[in-house]
Amino acid sequence: MLRINEYFRPQTLDDALTLLQRDQATVPLAGGTKLVPSRMPDAQAVVDLQSLGLDELSAEGLHVRIGAMVPLQRLAESPPVGELLAESAHLDGPLTYRNAATLGGIIATGDPLSHLLIALLALDTEVHLRLPDPATVSLERILDAPRKYLDGGLITGITALSADGAPGTAIARVARTPRDKPIVAVAVRVTLEGNLCSGLRIALAGVADRPICAYQAEDRVKGQPCDKGLVDTAVAAVVESLSPPSDFRASSEYRREMAAVLTRRALKEACEELEKG
Repeated sequence: MLRINEYFRPQTLDDALTLLQRDQATVPLAGGTKLVPSRMPDAQAVVDLQSLGLDELSAEGLHVRIGAMVPLQRLAESPPVGELLAESAHLDGPLTYRNAATLGGIIATGDPLSHLLIALLALDTEVHLRLPDPATVSLERILDAPRKYLDGGLITGITALSADGAPGTAIARVARTPRDKPIVAVAVRVTLEGNLCSGLRIALAGVADRPICAYQAEDRVKGQPCDKGLVDTAVAAVVESLSPPSDFRASSEYRREMAAVLTRRALKEACEELEKG
């Protein structure tokens, strides 16, 4: 059980970083749904990030910029972020959770079953940090090595493709109940040049210890028309690349089969969206 002895609410990023870098027992506090990653069980002091002005949300051209302290409910309600981000934020939890949980907190905790994280991966998200110098790192690198980038530093926001920058997207999931965490979830983004696929991103949750991208599938379908052949090729590549874990919720075989079913479903939806223009 955590025993928090000190509470700080700095007014500047520099002050927040100074506090966070004093020792590993001082951790950031965002929405409060999870007291910064469970990988920090010995937290004794918290640095509240509410007063740092990290709540911007703006879309310009092909990209959207979102501050780390933007709550999930604001993403779910905001047209500028695009349908994929809005839907995935809504799926990540009930209203009470969405009003508290923040974008930066979701990234920092690295929930392996987060709909929002796979949507962000599908949208080529870059994460902006203060370490203390400003830095920009891909979301995938942070999920792969969170301690390397987050210990003593702060997430200040992200930049991702907007609705205009990613017109062909979809998300599909399977869960025990409509509001439960997913057993497997898949987010996709398809880009066309003429009638041919010029880009594909497939991100999956529930098939590894963190959300992942299926790059093998992306490489195989580039230059193909967005039709059944592309879908079949991508699904086969996804299945080949996975070695999902087994647990009380589902076997490895079930997760692999659902990854195929959901990838197919999401790709069909994304291609149909592009056909509609």
